[in-house]
Amino acid sequence: MARFWQRPDLIQQLLPNVDLAEVEQLREQADKKLQIEKFQAMEKAVADLPQASDLKKPLNIDLSGPSIKFGNANDLTQKQQDLLSTAIDALSPWRKGPFCVFDREIDAEWKSNLKWDRIAPALGELRGRQILDLGCGNGYYMFRAAADKPKAVLGLDPSIQFYYVFEMMQRFLQLPNLQYERFGLEHLYVFDQAFDIAMCMGVLYHHRSPIEILRNLRQTIRVGGFAIIESQSIDGKGSTALFPEARYAKARNVFFVPTKDCLVNWVKRSGFKNVEVVSHTKVTIDEQRSTKDMTWESLPDFLDPNDSNLTIEGYPAPFRTVVRGQRMYL
Repeated sequence: MARFWQRPDLIQQLLPNVDLAEVEQLREQADKKLQIEKFQAMEKAVADLPQASDLKKPLNIDLSGPSIKFGNANDLTQKQQDLLSTAIDALSPWRKGPFCVFDREIDAEWKSNLKWDRIAPALGELRGRQILDLGCGNGYYMFRAAADKPKAVLGLDPSIQFYYVFEMMQRFLQLPNLQYERFGLEHLYVFDQAFDIAMCMGVLYHHRSPIEILRNLRQTIRVGGFAIIESQSIDGKGSTALFPEARYAKARNVFFVPTKDCLVNWVKRSGFKNVEVVSHTKVTIDEQRSTKDMTWESLPDFLDPNDSNLTIEGYPAPFRTVVRGQRMYL
């Protein structure tokens, strides 16, 4: 666990509810992918950055606002500022945010603070909790959770780009209760009743078997704990799901896009109890759009130019639905 800064292995805190031998094997497999040439520039950019102990004074850190914010420009030398700019460029496009790093505003494609505002009331008290963030992206929600002093937040996501963004932030923040593992949803089996809370956001619709994912997610939660499940969805009555012919909002890796009622039924039939809808909100160009730090196509390009209630393919435009479900028995 010492790739970019010295820290304890958070997985040790989850014992005996973790198959540690299997974790080590999965780490070895994941590390092999870091050797791919296109990721070497990211590795170097993060490794070249100063870390907390190299700076003139302790950082001002604010994890409670919309932007993950730390440091001031005058905390860095000019050389260190140049290294920071190199890292930010190397890690683009920026998908989740916002971040403000040493007064450098990073304007990500998604205003992830809007989603956090929707899920936070359902999360409740986080102090002392052990939390799983499945499909954690670059760790934005992990950092937001850290403001409430959880015991541990473990993020799982196989994306190497997102991993390096997280490690760039941790190079400076060095929060010992946050850890990123480059595991996928297929690796949930190594965690058995290890968490008080599991977050699964922006995952289900990318996979062919949403019920299987939810059942495996439930197994990672202790009896009495709960899950926050967030998915792209469509508006409409009844328990139905859209299955795109080829693409949905230009994305090829979208399989089932449920209505609100359908998502609730998925969660119930996966064994969760006390299931409730937390929010059901249409995605707008205020929440998802191209920016200076993510110049690729975004939501305005994915919608019908003549009718924002439809995707470019003619399907119902995307909503986001958040559901909370509890694990009540083994």
